[in-house]
Amino acid sequence: MAPPSRMTPMSEFGPVLRKFRKTAGLSQERLAAVAGVSVEAIKTLESGRRRHPRSGTLKLLADGLGLTETQRSQLLAAGARTKARVTIPRELPDDVYSFVGREDQVAELEKTFTAQEPRPGVVVTSAIGGMGGIGKTALAIHLAHLVADRYPDGQLYLNLGGFGPGRPLTVTEALGRLMDSLGVQGPDDPGDSHEAAARYRSALAGRRVLVVLDNAADAAQVAPLLPGASTCAVLITSRRTLTALPGVAHVLLDVLPDQDGIEMLTRIVDDDRIAADPVNALAIVRLCGGLPLALHLAGARLADEPSWGLADLVHRLETSRNRLDELSTTDRDVRASIEFSLAAATDRDTEAVEAFKLLGLHEGDELNVRVAAALLDLPVDDVSLRLERLVDLYLIESVGPHRYRMHDLVRSYVKETTAALTDERAREAAQLRVLQLCLAMGWQTRMTRFSDDLSEAWYDASWTTGAAQFTVDEIFAWFDEEIEEVISAVRRAAAGGPQQRAMLARLVLGLLPYCYVRRRHSDGVLLGTLAIGVKESAEEPFAAALLPFEVAQQCGSAGQHVRAVEYMTTALAAPKIRAYDRAYIEAEVFLGHYLVELGRLDEAIASAGRGVEVALRSGDEVAEAEGRLILGLAAGRQGRTAAQDREFDRAVEVIRRLGTAHERYWLLCLAGLSYYEAGRLDESSAYLEEARAAATEDGDEFAVAEALEGLGRVESARGHLDLAEQHLRASLQVVQGTWQAEARVRERLGHVLLAAARPAEANAQWRSALDLLVRHGSPQADEVRRLLGPDV
Repeated sequence: MAPPSRMTPMSEFGPVLRKFRKTAGLSQERLAAVAGVSVEAIKTLESGRRRHPRSGTLKLLADGLGLTETQRSQLLAAGARTKARVTIPRELPDDVYSFVGREDQVAELEKTFTAQEPRPGVVVTSAIGGMGGIGKTALAIHLAHLVADRYPDGQLYLNLGGFGPGRPLTVTEALGRLMDSLGVQGPDDPGDSHEAAARYRSALAGRRVLVVLDNAADAAQVAPLLPGASTCAVLITSRRTLTALPGVAHVLLDVLPDQDGIEMLTRIVDDDRIAADPVNALAIVRLCGGLPLALHLAGARLADEPSWGLADLVHRLETSRNRLDELSTTDRDVRASIEFSLAAATDRDTEAVEAFKLLGLHEGDELNVRVAAALLDLPVDDVSLRLERLVDLYLIESVGPHRYRMHDLVRSYVKETTAALTDERAREAAQLRVLQLCLAMGWQTRMTRFSDDLSEAWYDASWTTGAAQFTVDEIFAWFDEEIEEVISAVRRAAAGGPQQRAMLARLVLGLLPYCYVRRRHSDGVLLGTLAIGVKESAEEPFAAALLPFEVAQQCGSAGQHVRAVEYMTTALAAPKIRAYDRAYIEAEVFLGHYLVELGRLDEAIASAGRGVEVALRSGDEVAEAEGRLILGLAAGRQGRTAAQDREFDRAVEVIRRLGTAHERYWLLCLAGLSYYEAGRLDESSAYLEEARAAATEDGDEFAVAEALEGLGRVESARGHLDLAEQHLRASLQVVQGTWQAEARVRERLGHVLLAAARPAEANAQWRSALDLLVRHGSPQADEVRRLLGPDV
């Protein structure tokens, strides 16, 4: 770093003042008392740190010393100002050799700092924010070098010490260093920060100077250091958001993309190992989470160990009990970087930091504020405030309303602190509170919209504590965001202690309606299988009936009809099913449906017939209609057209008269698809259109999508390819993101596109479908792969 040029030799005022004071026999304290000048000011003047006192101060000192006119003239001459040469500071550190990427941020900042004409009265100011080790300083210095020639009157650089060893610079200390770099005399009273700031701003007036304020503690530390001249510019870095500074453009840094991370490693290691082993190079980047500090440390380890292959470092990072131990050197350390952020927390941040150190109780990648509240056993509003404080410190990231994420290495640190601050009992209690939250949300939806006789008989009001204020739509929206974490929690509970296993059946049965409505049937099968697999579920009579009954339905909807038959057969053997007529009828009807799909038609007719018999005996017309639907499906598969029509007509008449919108949709859709299979397209189309209307009335967009999918098949069979494509694309728009339904619709859309002589588009749909099926391990992948030909 080039030193600034200096103005003139130190003034001789200090020695002159000291000589007159000693001649008068006065101590510094006594002179301060008789002259009315502070002791600190006298000490500063005598030491030479202040060379030119104000004229008023000179008069007070001369009067206090009782100087003669001649002595007074000597004192005034020693303190007189001389015209100084202007100092042009060149303080930027060297640009960082390993700096890579950040093209968008560099372009944005460069455009800001090279504007042709400054706006009157406005200082160009940008703040680079982000977590510790994210590369804020590297970007600031790199950018400062790029634009330095636009600021010919100098470039100031000051590390404010906001986060790191030692304490941050005070405003007075920072102003003193900046003024010294500019060759500006400080105020007589070294503690007068207002006078210091005024002199600093005066020195910059009319000059084009770039000021880089690195590692700022907060907005209060920075505000007095901003120039008043619009010709100047300021670039700030901080681990704290500086939104309190008006007119500042904020640039937030994220981790490096994989390719930039590999390039950084290449520059640091400086040999051919990175290029020779791209697979392990990428693994290192991802194990470092793309964090530049971690990448520097990993690269340094490789550079210091030329005999290591990249796989050696990957193994150490993967197998070390604590990855942070591997990302440390004598002078740089990821763990220490995080601790600096925590050490800089203010009194306002204390509760937030306490919460942060316990977030290792959470296992997932993202954290919802309600889950955090359950983990910490605190009110949601309190936790929300604490998490937002952590966002301000860049310790966690806000990824959506009430939703947060932390960097992998930060999570490693938090797990360390949580493990040190809690015992196994406390951790299990926190996990139970999260499970209770999920249970409450699930059963609130179940009892609001999906209740049945069995559920109502088993339900206890304590299961929905804390969820009564939420609507079904709000809870489903919450599950949309949380479902992957919820599934992970269920997995842990299945392998957990007795209390967790004991609540597993209730928890899963609260989640299954969501899985059904959102068509996440594979997730429903997974969750149900986990719950059925613990002995505590079999020991609870209601769970022993409800779990196989509902998991069978998830299996059937997922196309797993063999398992559906097995689970429904188990449900029918449960005493609680047989104790409730409606549950028994539905079990027989669903079993009949799955047997139809397996081609076991005589068994299907027998099962549905038993259901119809009980429905007739109990006077349940809707249940009877559902049973007759299955009898009609079986008749259609057997080619008994008259019997199919008779059963469908009787079922549809009842369901139109007595059924709910959802019951109408289900029956009409199945009847419409049955007619499609029989080649009776007009009847199929009519029923599917009516099913779509019922689904729309019910507000079930996924049911609407299924009806549209069926209509697409009908129109394709009629040769109306444009209309078929329209229906299927409308269906796809809804189910996109629900992998099983999306893959199925894409496969069918591909067939329509191929029939329309658009093979490239058809292949694109099939490739997308194949990707989904392979990603989720579906055996249907082979069928789609065959559509794409032997080269796939």
